[in-house]
Parts: sequence; C-alpha cells; structure tokens
Amino acid sequence: MSGSIERLRDFVKDNALIQAVIKNRGKRQLFLVGGIVRDIFLDITPVDYDFSVSGSGITFARSLARKLKGAFVLLSEKDDEARVVKDSIIFDFVGLGKGNIQDDLMRRDFTINAMAIDCNTLELLDPHKGQDDLEKGLISPTSFDSLHKDPLRILRGFRFALELDLKLTKEFHRQSQNLDISKIAAERIGYEIMRITAAPRSFKMILEMNSLGLFRQIFPEALKIMEDDQLWTHSLGTYEALENLVQRGFFTGIEPEFSNYFNNYRKISLVKLSGLFHDIAKPDTIMVRKGEIHFYGHDTKGARIVQVLGNKRLKISRPEVGVLHKLVKEHMRLHLLATSKELTDRAIRRFFRDLSDDWFGAMMIAWADGYATAGWTRHLEEVFVRMVELKRADDAKPTAEKLVNGHDLIAMGLEPGPPFKVILQEIYDQQLEGKITTKEEGMILARQLAEKYGDGA
Repeated sequence: MSGSIERLRDFVKDNALIQAVIKNRGKRQLFLVGGIVRDIFLDITPVDYDFSVSGSGITFARSLARKLKGAFVLLSEKDDEARVVKDSIIFDFVGLGKGNIQDDLMRRDFTINAMAIDCNTLELLDPHKGQDDLEKGLISPTSFDSLHKDPLRILRGFRFALELDLKLTKEFHRQSQNLDISKIAAERIGYEIMRITAAPRSFKMILEMNSLGLFRQIFPEALKIMEDDQLWTHSLGTYEALENLVQRGFFTGIEPEFSNYFNNYRKISLVKLSGLFHDIAKPDTIMVRKGEIHFYGHDTKGARIVQVLGNKRLKISRPEVGVLHKLVKEHMRLHLLATSKELTDRAIRRFFRDLSDDWFGAMMIAWADGYATAGWTRHLEEVFVRMVELKRADDAKPTAEKLVNGHDLIAMGLEPGPPFKVILQEIYDQQLEGKITTKEEGMILARQLAEKYGDGA
C-alpha cells in the first residue's frame, strides 16, 4: 500500500499542470479528489482532474483559467462547480464553502471515490478505507443509505464494476432493492446506460439490472415486450450474441470495416441497444392468419418507438437516435435478402446504399438475431461474405460518372418530382450492371421509364 501512496504523491509532484494549479492556489486549501485518486491507485491514466478547494470553486476556476490562458466553463452556480480546459485537459473545481474536505468525502457515493490528497501536504485522506476496498477489488457504498440519497448511484456502481473490473459488495446489493430511478434526469441516465452497454462484459449486469426492474423504469415504452417472457428472452439473447460478436468471432475478422465502424464506445452501445429492442413492437403487431403468427410492420413501428427511447429516455444526440431508428427499421432486411430465391448484385448495392454508414451494424444485428433464434448458420455468413466482397470491389473502382442526370431528364421534358429519383437510380443501377454503356442507351431507357411512371416525354 505504501508503494501506491508514493506513486500517488509522485504523480502529483511530477505533473506540470497539477503543479500549475497548486502554484496558483494562494492561501486556499486544495485537494485532488475522487476518481483521479482512485485511477492513480489502479495505474490508470486520468482523463480529467477533480479538485475541491476552500472558498468558492467558481471564483478560483475563473482566476485560474485567466492565469493559465485556459477556457473557463461554468458547470453549476448552485453547486459552486466550474471547469477549466487547458491543452485538452479538463480540470473540475468544486468549492467547499463553509464546509471542509471531510464533509465533502462523507457525501460521496462509494468508498473508492471518497479519497483525496491534500495538495499542500501530499497527505492521503481516506475516511472510508477506499484504498483497502481497491486492494480487495470491491465497490462499496460510503454509508447505509448512499444509493437512496441519489438513486443514479446504482447505475454508477454497475458502470464502475464493469469499467474497473471490480465486484459489488453485499451492501451495494442490499441498497439496490426497490430503488426509484424514474425521477432522475434523462441525460444522467443516458450517460450511464451508454457507458454500461459499451463495456465488453456487460451482459451479466444487464440481467441484474433487468431483475431489479431498472429497465422497466428507464424504458416504460418497452414494458410490453419485457412482460412477454419468450420475446424478452430472445431480445436479451440477441444482446448477448452482439456482445460476443464485438469481442471475437466472424465480424472481428472483417477489417478494416470492423475497426472503422466501432471507432468510439457509443457506436458499440447503439448497436447493442438496437439489438436489445429490435423486436420492441412485436407485442403491438401480433396477428394470427391461417393458423400462423405474424408481426407485420413490427420493424417500422419499432423504429418509431426506439426514437422515443433515444430522444426522451436517454437524451442522446439526434444522429445517435437516427442510428437506433435505422438499425431497428432495417433489422429484417438481411434475413429477407439471405432467404430470397435469387440474391442479385443490385439488391446488395441497394442495401449498402440505404444503410449507408450503418451497414456493418445491421449485419451484426441480423447475425445476432438469427443466432438467438436458431443458432449459427453457415448460409448467413456466406451471404455476408459475398456482400462485403461486392462492396469492396465496387469501392475499389473509380466512381462512375452517371450517363444520365437530372438536367437530361428536364431537357427531355420531364418535370422534377418523385419519379425523378426512381428513374435516375434505375438508369445508374443498369449502368453499374453493364446493361447500358452509352448516354444514348441511357436516354432510351429514360424514355421507357418515363412512360412506365406515367410521365412520357
């Protein structure tokens, strides 16, 4: 343990930016606190720096930003929190006001986050024995009602357990029962859910969160599917299959497409969440026809529901909501292609065109959906290989200049409208397939298509 403390002290002494903060503290008490202390003990490079400072945190941060020529960001006037950004490094400051550092540490969530180092004396302050819990690999609440004081802490606990590879204590599990998280701001929940689902081995935590009823509170629009044991078991199985796919197996060998697609942790979260909720509308669309059960339109309606989850329940960005919508809406597409009598190059190109940047995620969800239903199938993988090979071959070719464009159609006497796009795409598809090779052939086809769509020239 003494070695760990020395490493912590050396980190503070050797870090030029921390020393710059200390140099400008004046007569204030200054403490490096919380996650950064924990991370240094775990030999994890900190990504941001949290400080508690006597007096006003906002006043100190504003003064420091001016002296260091950094950017000042007001975080919360009510909580006296402010941020300074210097050389892409984030420093967060909170004022102790009339309290002291011991009061600050007593209010924190878990023992491993309730440690501080006095920047004046380099003394470690650890009233809850957080360092001991780190040595044991445990996450434990700081008090008997820590989670009830802020129910979001249950999600933070799950996240820390996953990201730091620690175990949750019996006390954590005791406090986890019957927590009401429905009143927590969606942005805070969204941040934790995205981090949890991005973790490599989150499935067991997902099951535990599910058993605690947390998903029912977070995603009330998904209550119907959660109440259907068969559908929800399949959905959870799809999530598990996706998690395994991200770590190893068929798709990890498709490079550089795999690495390019999962270029940040949030994309992993979006794919897993899309897999979890891909059948969310099945309870609303169930139909029995000639003795067979159908779910007509569940993909389209499901896409609308996950938009609500993204916008209202997680408050993620508009582009991220768009990914959820697209992946759920198109999750049947590949099954239909793989089971068609004849899979044409045109149908494959249309898939890539419609899915755009998210074709890789759509393939993974289709694979995981099929695996959770019937296990591994060679045919589906063979279809995927053919599709990827065609895309790579197309991408390697110089972009073909279109033989016919919109100006040509107007010159031919057509008025711009919905048929325009259909006609131009059909001409371009036939051009790619080598069925037409000259502008003259393209114009002949354009006239034929114009007549077909009731707009002759």
